[in-house]
Amino acid sequence: MRTFWTTFYSYKGGVGRSMALSNVAALLVKKGRRVVLIDFDLEAPGLDSFSEFSEASGKPGVVEYVAEFRKNKIAPNIHSFVHSCKLPGPLPGKLWVMPAGKKDAAYNRERTALDWEGLYESGLGEPFIENWKASIAAQFQPDYVLVDSRTGLTDVGGVCTLHLPDLVVMLFGLNDQNVRGIAAVAKTIRESDHNRIPQIHYVASPVPNLSTDKRGLMIERFEAATETLGVKIESLIRYDFQVALHEELFVLQDVPVESQLTRDYRDLLKKLIGFNRNGLDFLGIQVDEIVKSGESGRGEKLFSLLEREFEGRADAVFLMARLRLASGSRIEAVQLAEKALALDPTHRDSYQWLLAHFNSEKEPGKALATCNLVVAHSELIDKTRLAMIHHERGAAALACNDIAAAIESFVFCLAEEEREPTPAMLMIAKFNLAEAKRRNGEKPPVAEWQEIVSLFEQAGQTAETQLPNQANRLQAVHIAYALTDDIVRARDVLVKAKQAAELLGDIEDLFTVKTYQRVSQPEFLEINEEMLLALDRGSLWDGFPVPQP
Repeated sequence: MRTFWTTFYSYKGGVGRSMALSNVAALLVKKGRRVVLIDFDLEAPGLDSFSEFSEASGKPGVVEYVAEFRKNKIAPNIHSFVHSCKLPGPLPGKLWVMPAGKKDAAYNRERTALDWEGLYESGLGEPFIENWKASIAAQFQPDYVLVDSRTGLTDVGGVCTLHLPDLVVMLFGLNDQNVRGIAAVAKTIRESDHNRIPQIHYVASPVPNLSTDKRGLMIERFEAATETLGVKIESLIRYDFQVALHEELFVLQDVPVESQLTRDYRDLLKKLIGFNRNGLDFLGIQVDEIVKSGESGRGEKLFSLLEREFEGRADAVFLMARLRLASGSRIEAVQLAEKALALDPTHRDSYQWLLAHFNSEKEPGKALATCNLVVAHSELIDKTRLAMIHHERGAAALACNDIAAAIESFVFCLAEEEREPTPAMLMIAKFNLAEAKRRNGEKPPVAEWQEIVSLFEQAGQTAETQLPNQANRLQAVHIAYALTDDIVRARDVLVKAKQAAELLGDIEDLFTVKTYQRVSQPEFLEINEEMLLALDRGSLWDGFPVPQP
């Protein structure tokens, strides 16, 4: 695996450089990537302003690392200078921060004494940097290292923009001073005699929320920047007053509607992924293309690359599973997906694919085992997703008659739903738990079934849902009506379930309450008829007696 080094640079301050770097890092951690941040703005460190990076605050970092090398002429163990930080989550990736340093009296003395130019003139500069990079790659195996560079034209800026990175992200305001400064630094990079010239990506930031009329000032400034830099500006970060008020990882906010600022950070990350052509995210895009086109030869090359470069990474193993599935090797695809989930029980894609596969193959025992593997690591999964997994686990458990597991999961689902209840979802949670108890030989009080009926009717019944869900809910709720002594209404909802199912094509499967599995349309209709006939005999389809008029 090749670590991708990216420097975030700005000629002037006040353009949101540290903010962009930190939020892009958080997005990468959300995607399951391993990320190291390096605060190379030694005179005005910014990363320790983020509360999320507090574990690295006041600890040795860049200055102490370089100082120890200058003193002993041997690179020290990198572990003492790079510190693990846990973001609010849980999140699937990992993050480490190498701060600027302790920021104490010794830090200031050592920082002042740093002589990068002399280090390079002595012949030690380049091997020191390469050893630094190799140590980070070996110890932490990061997908990305993001470097927060000092502003202006400095010797530190030269290290950050030329000797460290594979890519330089240049953030600049649209005024002349910013644009000309960035252009000068870019020219220095392009004309350097260094043996490896980094790529450059320009980001206008912060962009005022002004009209984009063709004759407006905004368009004029973008055109001037394009002319000076010689390239089209493909990324921008719009002005948001929050950035000026406090340092925050906005991309981790739990909000119903994503902000424009977060969307801008996401768009910037997409651009970065496009530059990192050896990274997992870019290779995932290639897998998408191969699956769509069916290029078997290219698929085998990519399979070998993933196997060789990303051993032990769940994302990579699941991409391999997709390639095998595309080539027709379903059995090997299942084995690889299971391996991916074993490597990382929180891996969403492999879990969802395996669950769908086992459900489609009518293998509820294997579906339940898949859910159990993930639930065993509940502390690593956010509550919203965990509630959905428990819902799926409960259904799989009922499908294979593990009633105890079903009750356990449905109790969890109900507790979560009651935190912020909505009638439809609360109805589903209460129904599943009551039905699991009924199948366990218990007799839930009539009041419980009456509440389910009330929620069903309060939720507008099923008119707002898609036809497959309508058919499922109508069929299920006939149990509640039957056990509250309303046989007429129980028959009525079963008839409506039949009508909803008949409107679907016969290629679409439906979920039936009888087996807690998906079945074909004809099978669903057959089960529905069985339920109607059972009501005429005074029972549910499984023989459970219902009150008689």
